[in-house]
Amino acid sequence: MKASLKQARIVRPNSDGKRELIIGAALKVMISDGLYNATTRKIAEAAGVNLATLHYHFNDKEEIFFLAMGQLVANYRKVLATRFMKPQTLHERIPELLYFIWEEIEKAPDEQLALQEMTLYLLRHPHAATLARDKDHEFLALYEDTLLTATDAENYRTEQVKDLANFVYTGLVGAFNQWLATRDRARLLKGLENLIASAQHLAANFGARQ
Repeated sequence: MKASLKQARIVRPNSDGKRELIIGAALKVMISDGLYNATTRKIAEAAGVNLATLHYHFNDKEEIFFLAMGQLVANYRKVLATRFMKPQTLHERIPELLYFIWEEIEKAPDEQLALQEMTLYLLRHPHAATLARDKDHEFLALYEDTLLTATDAENYRTEQVKDLANFVYTGLVGAFNQWLATRDRARLLKGLENLIASAQHLAANFGARQ
């Protein structure tokens, strides 16, 4: 299946809202039970529909998982857009963004687990491997868009800000994965401090090279 979070295949009519209902139920099951335990039967039960209805609206389980992740991305984008409305420079926004994301993950760690499981699941299914790349691009775009709206972002080349976003994003993924395994909050916070300082230094060097 070839799709993206922005443009997934819609092959069945949705006049009764069944697709959205099933996608929402899938996301809840993925978070509560884990991706590998999220069977189509469990998803159908959570949505209050039968299996025939689920299979009528979706081509396969991977499509449901992918669209459920799309819903999660949309939720994150809405939260970030609301949170970062006030004017901030890149230097100011970097720590606020990192600590805000950490607070959100600390409140809902099972969502982060579901995201990691989603990537591994897609990579282990060759016909869906491109979706793992698309998922990664969509989450990286959340960081890019947040940093690109900083008040002084126009002083940098777009690619520089995107490089900064990728540095922050990949650093956070590693830090959060370690925290999920160890639940060592002190180490996580120290890691965030170091990542913030490094990202701010990187941004300052971008400016110096202009």
